[in-house]
Amino acid sequence: MKPLFFAVLILFTLLSQQLFAGIITLNNGDVIHGELKALNENHVVWNSDVFGEISIPKSKIKQLNSSSVLPIVKTIASTENTVEKANCSIDIKNGARNDEKNNASAHCDSGKWQALSLNDIVSVPLAPKPAPFVGEIKFGYNEKSGNTDSEELDIVTSLEWRQKKFLHEAELSIESETSDGDVEDEQYKVNYQLNYDLNEDWFSYGRIKYEKTRFSAIDEQYQVGLGLGHRLDFTNQLQLNMQFGAAYLSSERTDGSPDDEDIAGRWALKLNWPIPGSELSLFHRQELLWVLDDIDNNEIETSTGIKMPLLGGIFSEIRYDLDYVSEPTNDQQHADRELVISLGYHW
Repeated sequence: MKPLFFAVLILFTLLSQQLFAGIITLNNGDVIHGELKALNENHVVWNSDVFGEISIPKSKIKQLNSSSVLPIVKTIASTENTVEKANCSIDIKNGARNDEKNNASAHCDSGKWQALSLNDIVSVPLAPKPAPFVGEIKFGYNEKSGNTDSEELDIVTSLEWRQKKFLHEAELSIESETSDGDVEDEQYKVNYQLNYDLNEDWFSYGRIKYEKTRFSAIDEQYQVGLGLGHRLDFTNQLQLNMQFGAAYLSSERTDGSPDDEDIAGRWALKLNWPIPGSELSLFHRQELLWVLDDIDNNEIETSTGIKMPLLGGIFSEIRYDLDYVSEPTNDQQHADRELVISLGYHW
């Protein structure tokens, strides 16, 4: 009985492998067993049981059956080749013959795509799950000596942590400048923003910000705001985060003028681009505030630079910062410009 039992077991195992393994049939009649790994515009990436990972032109495929689960996008020819992205994993099961247009289908949690050809569907890589808690700290220092001895110190700490649909963002920045031992400029900024995901691309936010600047007409400023944001992720790894909303501003002045209370519009932009083929990343941050009852009264803060990893979580950063105020005090200029080279650590 034992030999018969083992023979039946081996036969069942072989049949199970044939039943559940994917199969590609080529136009010349060749059959390749394995599983689907990826789909691009012109090729199918197939993990063959015998040959390993191979790339097969779609034009050479007669039929494809696979149980692999992949996130894909489809092109809709009837609507001028627009692209629809599936927000779920796709299971391609039906035969996808290349010589017929409407005999392939795909299954996902939100529904079924039918009447497709193999050329209509392309897989997209799964985005890595974001870490629940990330942060970084950066130090920038500049020293000059000669006719005038001066020092500049910049410290920026930022934190992000996620709780389901909520994303918390906090930042603290300190800037100090001394000349011949006397403090000429000193600024502290603290802000906190809470984002709530409405869907994959859109979110709402609420934010508070406190800013204190010594040796300036505005000693302290408080900001409370609400708005909407939109995220865009491109195939070249470029990420955009755009925000638009309103803010209440309360400013305490030291030049004898009355304290200000204003309602302002707010526009913010965050850009991150890990440069393909390198370890460098480009970034840009921009925030614009304009007083609603005085459109010419506005403030702009921008920071543009390049980030380079060094060792582990240590990185170096070169950035150009611009702060612009449309209505400065009499002894101040409209814009402050600064080139900063900093060393940082992220976790």
